[in-house]
Amino acid sequence: MTMEEQRKFTWDIHYACNYRCPYCWFDGKWHQLSKQNKYMLPDELLKPWERIYKKYGSAHIDIIGGEPFIYPHFTEFIKELSQMHNIGITTNLSVSVDGFVKQVDASRVEITPTFHPLFADLDKFTKNVLLLRESGMLSHIFYLAYPPQVKLIKYYSDKFKSINMPIAVLTFWGGYNGKNYPQSYTREEKKLIEPFLGNVGGEKLQLEPKQVMGKLCRAGQVYANIKAGGSVFRCGGNYPQPIGNLFSDSFKLLDGPLPCKCEVCPCNEWAFFLVNGKDTARETQSTKVKELINRSSIRPNRVFITWDIHYGCNYNCSYCNTPKPWNPPGSWDRDRDKVVYLEAARWLKIWEDIYNKYGSCEIHITGGEPFTYPSFLELITGLSKIHTLEIITNLSSGVSDIIRSVTPDRVRIGTTFHPEFADLNEFLKKHIILRKHGFETWANYVAYPPQMNEMANYKKEFDKLKISFNMQPFMGKFEGREYPAGYTDSELSYLKGCYDNDDIINKKTIEWKTGTEYKTTESKSCRMGQMYAKVYPIGDAYRCCANGSRKLGNLIDGTFELLDEAAPCECKQCYCWRCMLVENEKNWSPHWVIPEKKNYENVNV
Repeated sequence: MTMEEQRKFTWDIHYACNYRCPYCWFDGKWHQLSKQNKYMLPDELLKPWERIYKKYGSAHIDIIGGEPFIYPHFTEFIKELSQMHNIGITTNLSVSVDGFVKQVDASRVEITPTFHPLFADLDKFTKNVLLLRESGMLSHIFYLAYPPQVKLIKYYSDKFKSINMPIAVLTFWGGYNGKNYPQSYTREEKKLIEPFLGNVGGEKLQLEPKQVMGKLCRAGQVYANIKAGGSVFRCGGNYPQPIGNLFSDSFKLLDGPLPCKCEVCPCNEWAFFLVNGKDTARETQSTKVKELINRSSIRPNRVFITWDIHYGCNYNCSYCNTPKPWNPPGSWDRDRDKVVYLEAARWLKIWEDIYNKYGSCEIHITGGEPFTYPSFLELITGLSKIHTLEIITNLSSGVSDIIRSVTPDRVRIGTTFHPEFADLNEFLKKHIILRKHGFETWANYVAYPPQMNEMANYKKEFDKLKISFNMQPFMGKFEGREYPAGYTDSELSYLKGCYDNDDIINKKTIEWKTGTEYKTTESKSCRMGQMYAKVYPIGDAYRCCANGSRKLGNLIDGTFELLDEAAPCECKQCYCWRCMLVENEKNWSPHWVIPEKKNYENVNV
């Protein structure tokens, strides 16, 4: 585990609710449980979370209950708490959220409503859902597959689908008519549930309970479940003894993973916290050695991975240098044009394994056009929970889907403006919308000779909106010349005249790539492969994108392993000035960055 891993907490903020659903965990126990409730003013309630912040950094807190929105001064409290931590809230949405969305930072809070047909007014619920979606806070809608409600799943799914808001079905854990669920669902009920079944950590919720007793688990180390009175347990399972109390000055999480003592894991917490799914007895010495490599202490202090997810695209730019559909299969080195299309759940499991090995990584997703990859929104929604993302897109898809699926503290949107296919005003408008919702955005532009004349004018339009405009030298053939070495003196002069000397990104990119040769780094000690990997659509991973770089295995077959230390570069030519040369950290380290909380809205637009 590294300090880069964000701690996660689930918190029953209080045991009080304005509904009395018969399937609730707390049905028949409300009066007894309410004796644990601690009602404090926001300043007092913030104190334990300030200690958590100082000890572990910004955490993710899922607030449940009871009904969180009836906790006294809830909006005021969340407004302050979300300045330190990322917040998820599960609510019956019976209380108007109009004042909440006006006061609370949408980039720090995600709300998941649960629709309870026994009590909820559908029209009022829908009105609040639309308000949350407009604010950018809405995650998705939960619906519980309580046996008497199973037959209504399709009906309510269609209702919410009409407002373009799908539901995620939760399985019922408990007793009904003398039977224990979820294992007692009939075959017919499972058929109704499965198309809408939700998932956690890329794993579908359980229709058959998963046995976890004795398996090594990090619940209690990177995650904890907090009761209303402050008692902290490893997870939501049936643990008799807490590991501490939130309101104690001395509270801390466990120092390492421990065997699970619960027979089953009803909340799918296992999907995040089991150590490679292995039993304690099977933990190997090599696993322990790997955990000693603390990459958070090695610049750039986090693992970065570039993922060419596929090379499919809805554009056909004349200067594109990725494999084309008309190329003979396998004509590129290492069969780069081959693609393995996996379901989102399978990819999420693969990236969860990466998380378990190396902590939360920064994944740079490019292509092709990522948003044309099947189930891409589902994929990035799950992926952004454990890793941060940088997505490079032509921005041809609707930005509302991005805003609904991911949050700006976990995802950045890099774009490429292609004037052969995109309208400038429409392209800029999408940037403005994303920025108003807190997303960091920037634009790339390929300095292809036929489209260089307008480049300076385009850059001025982006500069007006304070959107970085990064010029990328063309790589390929044009009129018999091989670029970027083929730029004429006048083209180079024009290219370098488009940016100022303090524009470090453009200056370094263009000066590195427009010489007669790429810079030589062969045999120099480099951390590419240790702190970085390039992944191709077939799942093959390499130290970097240069020809001749060492293969690190394959993500899909489970053979991927980062290097344990820096190693000499094997490549004759290096494509990137951000290569991680040892003892040259001051030049590249500041440019390996992750999403950070900023206000990217352009107030003067």
